[in-house]
Parts: sequence; C-alpha cells; structure tokens
Amino acid sequence: MDFLQVVAVFSLFFTAVLAFPQQTAAGATIAPPATITKAASLSCSDGQTAVYTTDCTMGTPTSYCARPEPPIQCSEGYFPSVWHPGHCIEQSTCFPLDASWITTECSHGAIPWTTKTMYEGTLAGGQSTIISAVSCSCAKDQWYSHTMLPGASTVDTFCMPSNSCPAGMTTSVSTNTYCATAPASACSDVPLETNYCKCEDAAHTPVYPDSVGAAPTGCKF
Repeated sequence: MDFLQVVAVFSLFFTAVLAFPQQTAAGATIAPPATITKAASLSCSDGQTAVYTTDCTMGTPTSYCARPEPPIQCSEGYFPSVWHPGHCIEQSTCFPLDASWITTECSHGAIPWTTKTMYEGTLAGGQSTIISAVSCSCAKDQWYSHTMLPGASTVDTFCMPSNSCPAGMTTSVSTNTYCATAPASACSDVPLETNYCKCEDAAHTPVYPDSVGAAPTGCKF
C-alpha cells in the first residue's frame, strides 16, 4: 500500500538561497530552443504545441511553439522539480529528499508565513509524496540579524527584538544608509535609525525557547 510522506521545506523569505541540483542517474531534461513570436494565434508543426504566456522580465504577452518536455524520471530518494541556472531559464532536475537545505520547521524565532506545494505525486519506489515549501518571517516588531555560524556555508537569519533586550544582549542602532543621503520624500515613511538587540559578545548567538516564533531569552557561545 502506498504511504504518504510529507517533507516540509522551510526557507526564510528574506534569505535568497540557491539550491543546485545533485547529479543523478536520471539527469536533467532541458527543453529545446523555442521560436518566440508575438502572433495572436499560432499554427505549430513538427509535433510542437502553442504556448501562451508572459515575458518573464517585462510581463508582456508572449506566445511560441515548443515541443512538450517529457516528464523527468528521478531515482529512488529524489523528487522532480526545477531550478533556474540563469535569468528566465528553467530546467527540470531531481533533488534529494534529504538535501541539506530541507529543514522541518521555522527556526531562530521566525514564524510560518506562506506554504507552497513544490511536488505532489508518486516517487520511484511507489511512495505517494507531498513536498511543501514554507516561507518564514520575523514578527513585524523584530529585527533581522544575519549571521554565519561557525562551520556553516550559508548565512543564518535570527529574529531579534527591537527593545527590552534580555540578559546577555545590548541595544544597538542601525542607520539606513540610503535614507541618510536620499531626498526626504524618498524615505518619508522609513525611519532613519532603528533600535535592535544584539549579543554583547560578537562570538555568541541568540538562544530561543522551543515554541515557534518565540523571542530570544539570551545568548550563548
């Protein structure tokens, strides 16, 4: 009997992360070059079908003829998805279910914001699977602190209080460098300076309770 495996993919919307596909036996299927035309209706030949969409940069209506891309086949332990190797370029590929960028919950004080289904279907081996992407955000009155932890290759984002700093933290001030030199009209609703809490020792990181969205209670090395 098929079983349901739910993998939640969490990523802070304020952090841009590029997930590069791993090499698999199935490889990636790349769509053949398409001839783009602005015709209102198309008559395609040689097995091609008409695609009506919008330009990825300008948003203007665009239509073209293209041969349908065959479904990608992934090995067991991988799920099919797409990645973007360049601007306006999308390629099918296979991602591992245990990829390092897949986490199970919002962390560092963040709260769930939106959920998007990345894949729903049956994987190799007969697993009926739903893979969801959850975006996380700091609360409106919190500050985004970007820190690279020891041994990490990516930057972690911590949700920090903007006042009432707990023990082990001190109040700091961030200046909006753009608004400092821009015309007053450009930043009429943006504060020039913002208070936020940070660990007194730069080598320390914030400590959070287990509950989702909780404010930090202090710092630790």
